[in-house]
Amino acid sequence: MTYTVALAQINPLCGDIAANVAIHRTCIEQALDAHADLIVFPELSLTGYALRDQTFAVMRRPGAAEFAPLIECSRNVAICAGFVEEGEDGIPYNSAFFADGGALVHVHRKMYPPTHGMFEELRFFGRGRNLSVFDTRFGRTGIVICRDLFHMFEVSTMAALGVQLLLAPSAMPARGFQGDELSIEHTVQLAVGSASTLLGMYVAYVNRVGFDDGLGFYGGSMLSDPDLGVIASAPRFETAQVLGTVDRTHVARHAYQFPIHREEDLTIVRHALDERRTQ
Repeated sequence: MTYTVALAQINPLCGDIAANVAIHRTCIEQALDAHADLIVFPELSLTGYALRDQTFAVMRRPGAAEFAPLIECSRNVAICAGFVEEGEDGIPYNSAFFADGGALVHVHRKMYPPTHGMFEELRFFGRGRNLSVFDTRFGRTGIVICRDLFHMFEVSTMAALGVQLLLAPSAMPARGFQGDELSIEHTVQLAVGSASTLLGMYVAYVNRVGFDDGLGFYGGSMLSDPDLGVIASAPRFETAQVLGTVDRTHVARHAYQFPIHREEDLTIVRHALDERRTQ
């Protein structure tokens, strides 16, 4: 089975849900014209990133009326988009929803909101506590949001649970300039490559561009194939929508040729964790 993924590298407006819904709808129309089956947007794509005191004002339940046009659009193309979720506990979460067939299928809450250096997410967001592994028409799918991708224990657990397509919406600021190189971009490429090449998953990493309150985001979105490496990439520092083709036979072939899953013994991990708990 093959299908087409659109990586929507956009510049959301901070705090303006209505304007961002309009941006999403325009991108979705472009994706439909290109016969895409799935479109992936960046982290907090419906609200912008540096919200701070606006966080509470823009948090919504996943089924909020503002999102209804996008859920309806999912009858024609599956959608992964980011928003501030109003939790059942009244706490805002940095979340992403997956919609398909005109219905909300899944919501992921960011598990590792960074709070150090330029980051202060835990001042405003709660932490998600669950891995996102769910079945879609594209096969078993997972979602990680930005920093979640760097926690390889969780990513490898998702692979062990059979994830074939990992969606990684991101709002990664540009930092670590070394001439024309960005050290953070290199780190992201290593994380995407590890998940794809070593763990045998397709990875759709979608980073935003533009500025929020002095933070500049570099883009560099990519789709990585477990056999071929990066097969689609977006430019730095500009809005773009790029397409990539996923061939699920590559996942099966990778599993046969590089049988990490067959070799994996999770009882070793469970035993080590049990021992640590009893110490």
